[in-house]
Amino acid sequence: MQNEIFQLVVVGINYKTSTISDREIFQINKNEISDALNYLRAKEEVEGAVIVSTCNRLEFYLVLKQDANPFTVVNDFYFDKRKVVAQEKQNLFYMYSGTEVAKHLFKVITGLDSMLLGEYQVQGQIKEAYSLACSQKSADKILHKLFHTAFRVGKTVRSKTKIGSGKQSLSGVAFQIIKEKLKREDVVTIVGVNQNTKIIAELLSNCGFSHLIFVNRTVYKAEELAEKYNGLAFSLDRIQEPLISSKCVFTCTGSANYILTSDVINVAYNKSHCPCLLIDMAVPRDINTDKINKEIEIIDLEGLKKYLEVQQTDIEVDIPLAQKIISDEANIFEVWNETQNDDYLGAFAEKVESVRLQLLDETKLQVSEDEMQLLDKFSRSLLHRMKSTIIQTVLMSDLHQEDN
Repeated sequence: MQNEIFQLVVVGINYKTSTISDREIFQINKNEISDALNYLRAKEEVEGAVIVSTCNRLEFYLVLKQDANPFTVVNDFYFDKRKVVAQEKQNLFYMYSGTEVAKHLFKVITGLDSMLLGEYQVQGQIKEAYSLACSQKSADKILHKLFHTAFRVGKTVRSKTKIGSGKQSLSGVAFQIIKEKLKREDVVTIVGVNQNTKIIAELLSNCGFSHLIFVNRTVYKAEELAEKYNGLAFSLDRIQEPLISSKCVFTCTGSANYILTSDVINVAYNKSHCPCLLIDMAVPRDINTDKINKEIEIIDLEGLKKYLEVQQTDIEVDIPLAQKIISDEANIFEVWNETQNDDYLGAFAEKVESVRLQLLDETKLQVSEDEMQLLDKFSRSLLHRMKSTIIQTVLMSDLHQEDN
């Protein structure tokens, strides 16, 4: 069992492959992840599992037996738990295996795969996903190595490039929209208590917005934020009360159902022309916008896309450098994965690959791109032959000692 070969895969759905409506069907909220991990880990073909769930993506990182079908594992989960046939929507999902899993995760954690280039929140979300998998004992040796490498890659890219500079976040984009459209004396209601809502509360307060209202299902959490920002707090079942005075409602909860209906919003708007701006960052969405008054501006995650282009230009110049770091680290991870059970070379295979990549990097300015590709191929072939020679030499030495 120890030397059994497993396949590393990721099956996911994100903002590039699907709409919010598509993802709502498959979304797994924070309270459901532990149960999902336990379900997956109990399956005979699953050796390890980590689930990354954010507002813009849902990804299953799996270590499976070689003969297992990755999408079948995911489809079984949705059918057994929700009676949803994921197979019917397979075109919305992507799947990577082997080294491509590492490259994908490294792009995600560095913010290269985010709606907002360089988004920094995703790094914390991935750490939280990994920690939860560790607590449920669903992460195996391969996933431990993969995610620890990802944390190092995220730190390296953010320290050596402009990717992630200024702490880019979708909440930050929402703040920019509110700042442009509202006056500082306007009332803003923030629904939910989590990283996104805390970020926007901090940004609004620092910018001079002094009339903040906090709403949460667990009211004492809303009261803590209200005390910090000298605002007001309401429980979720009283949400209609602050609507009448709020120019903007920013909502981001983990609710599986709508927390605001068009009827409640329309009643408030007809009384006071408030709210006039709704920003919904939740998946599934918090606000049912069917039949809502057309004078109210509604922005969801897809609506945020058009506000992002201007912010991206300055940091895009560092994308090639970030991709180079990701590619090198993925190669090193691949070498580790291939040699982890090698008694002879496993201990120093990563170091040898690092040296190979460093030497290639030092040579790239002296040769053409075609020559560089030949050098890369040559150095890989050389290491492979050296590996075979070393193993044969060690085996012959062991046999010689046994004969004596």
